[in-house]
Amino acid sequence: MHKILLLILISLGALVAFTGYCAALIDWIQDFSGGVYQKNYLEAVLETAGLGIYTFLGIRFFNRNLGSFR
Repeated sequence: MHKILLLILISLGALVAFTGYCAALIDWIQDFSGGVYQKNYLEAVLETAGLGIYTFLGIRFFNRNLGSFR
């Protein structure tokens, strides 16, 4: 029972994290196409760096823990 609950919590956490990532990516695309980053350079750097780091860490996690697809 504890393993099933743990699996459900991990799956729910992964779904929430993926949803947040997709929302941030959509926001980045809308801001980029809307010209927000031309007005606010710091926002552009911080959001782009955040998405880049999160993407890098996600790919690294996938390769280390789920790398059986290689």
